Amino acid sequence: MRLLRTAVLVLLTAAAGLLPTVAALRMNASADDAAEYAASLRTPVLGPAPDDSAEPGPSALPLLRAERAPDALWRAAQEHHIGTEMTAFSSDWPEPHCLAISIAGTEVFSSNPDPVIPASVQKLITAAAALAVVDPDERLVTQVLTDAEIVDGTLDGTVWVVGGGDPLIMTQSYADSHRRQPQLRTPVEDLADELLGLGIETLRGNLIADESRYDTTRFPETWPQRYITQLNSGPLSALNLNDGITGFTTTLSAAEHPARWFVSTLADLLRVRGVSVDVEIGVSATPSGMNEIARLTSPPLVEIIQQMLRESDNTTAELMLREIGLRSAGEGTTPAGAAAAERIVSDLLADRSRPAVVDGSGLDRQNMVTCGFLVALLDHFGTESEFAAGLPVAARTGTLSHRFAEHPAAGRLHAKTGLLRGVNALAGFIETDSGTVTFAQMLNGVPPEGRVGLDLQESLVGQLLRYPVGDVTALRGLARGSA
Repeated sequence: MRLLRTAVLVLLTAAAGLLPTVAALRMNASADDAAEYAASLRTPVLGPAPDDSAEPGPSALPLLRAERAPDALWRAAQEHHIGTEMTAFSSDWPEPHCLAISIAGTEVFSSNPDPVIPASVQKLITAAAALAVVDPDERLVTQVLTDAEIVDGTLDGTVWVVGGGDPLIMTQSYADSHRRQPQLRTPVEDLADELLGLGIETLRGNLIADESRYDTTRFPETWPQRYITQLNSGPLSALNLNDGITGFTTTLSAAEHPARWFVSTLADLLRVRGVSVDVEIGVSATPSGMNEIARLTSPPLVEIIQQMLRESDNTTAELMLREIGLRSAGEGTTPAGAAAAERIVSDLLADRSRPAVVDGSGLDRQNMVTCGFLVALLDHFGTESEFAAGLPVAARTGTLSHRFAEHPAAGRLHAKTGLLRGVNALAGFIETDSGTVTFAQMLNGVPPEGRVGLDLQESLVGQLLRYPVGDVTALRGLARGSA
């Protein structure tokens, strides 16, 4: 190791022109030499900046010019520079906090190896686990089943509506009530239209809701009552409509029995279309042997997952977690989904400390993860992935659509946001002039009033935009004094 370190320092020092000959380097060089070298990059020690319009060939370069040194040497110098700068930059952030930064898949800075509360950045874990257990092009299906027949326009018997876990079934009016448009949705009106298209003029008998795909615990049992009162998520059901929200024009109100409310709304939609509906509404599992007469199909699952990330959709995140549990452990429950998600993402990043997963949305303060884990997870998928395509874009989409509008990061920052009382988090990718930087910043202990957390996010993003990403390009930029 001493010989390797000496060789590195020889090359670095000689390449930077700090000493006239290699022989002049002390054989017992200390870590201070690396610091001195990194500091030297902040002054133009390399002589005149090269002409970028005409890259010199190898034969035109002096033997000890910086461009001849291996990329790994410049990366080491860059890491030292960023580490020194970011340590000072983050020293007065609220505690506890963490920050991790990677360039080209290599972690160049990490503070605080201990896990902290991620808030809605937790949805990155939910998304990663979901993509591991589903086919991205798959669609969730809500079925209408019966053993009765339509006779002269009349369907007289028992009809079951079987929930497939689709979290985005909405009425048009509910979709229109959302602030950001257009809303990705599965139109429940399409199901009424399909039944009407069968020639049904009269529906009599029983209309039964089947929500047995998942359990009927309406909210994660670890949540405090205020989350339920505030409707941070709607009541959860495998047969979900409008996030389980029955009133949304002035104040929100939730369905006590969301699956029952689904089929009641379907009956009303049929009546609006001229169908005579005289049914008893109930909730039960569907017996075997029934025939499908209609179905409602969701958007592709990858689009649902992307919508969850982009809009930070809590209800979708919690239902996706139950789907993860169902597919991984045969149980559509929050605990089963949480255990499966924790295992799945930990297997993806076996060399990283295991996160604590309690829910899918990040509302639970018992969720814990390190910044280093999140950065590694983002790099695992990469900027061109379907995973990354779901991230909000600064001043453009989702939860970042209203932020960074007058900031250089507008259109260049792709990141998941997180906000709880005392917690601000941001994790994603930022496009600099020379490449992409991956980062995760989680601030716990933020003052509950004011913009401290948001201001620190914006300050960090501005700092990251300054970092050159390419190796030799980075060296040149730093040598010109841009650090």
